[in-house]
Amino acid sequence: MAEQITLFDLPSKPPNKAWSYNPLKTRLILNYKNLPYRTHWLEFPDIAPHFESLVISPNAQGKPYTVPAIHFPSTDAHPVDEYIMGSEAIAAALEKAYPDPPLHLDAPELAKAEEQRGQTMRALVAVLGRIFTATLLNERSKEYIEATVDLSGLPDGDEAWDGARPVLEAIGALLREKGGPFVLGETVSYADFILVSLIHCFRRAGEDLYEKWVEISPECGTLYDASKQWLDRDQ
Repeated sequence: MAEQITLFDLPSKPPNKAWSYNPLKTRLILNYKNLPYRTHWLEFPDIAPHFESLVISPNAQGKPYTVPAIHFPSTDAHPVDEYIMGSEAIAAALEKAYPDPPLHLDAPELAKAEEQRGQTMRALVAVLGRIFTATLLNERSKEYIEATVDLSGLPDGDEAWDGARPVLEAIGALLREKGGPFVLGETVSYADFILVSLIHCFRRAGEDLYEKWVEISPECGTLYDASKQWLDRDQ
């Protein structure tokens, strides 16, 4: 039996299920393409030393080691055994090796979805950060985040949601452009996974966060429901 792809992801409190939006992008691709894989769970403080032990090349910018990363074993479709770190690099490699069903990585809407995801995260980082630290993280990761991330002074609560409203409404408009439920209308693409991964992260942090999001942007709830089949495998 051929060796499976290994996805490196962040665990949650029991019952352990995927929650972190960046690894979720990769998990959604693997599930969508129906590729066999296993998950290697790493707490936040274990990411760097583990990847260093595997001699994974560090990121050129930002934190040297981040998830997602995958071990992509050598196969007929992918003849090089390698580790790949970063959502976009992984998406490109998986699409090259397994182009069907396609991710439509060349769709112009992809850049817009990524821009809107980033704007949403910047507006709501304090809302999400304070809640997921308490509700999702195991103790070692919780201590790591509390020691390394400073959310003081950032908009929180209603102020943060008010600030996020324009971009959440813009995401709704993007989803309406081609009739939905997906960014490209009836066609699934990686742009959808960029958005769904963050929506699911908020839902894992708290059902009230998800309900607040889709109250502002009901199109996101429709997208989420249309994508649930690729969220079912979350371990």
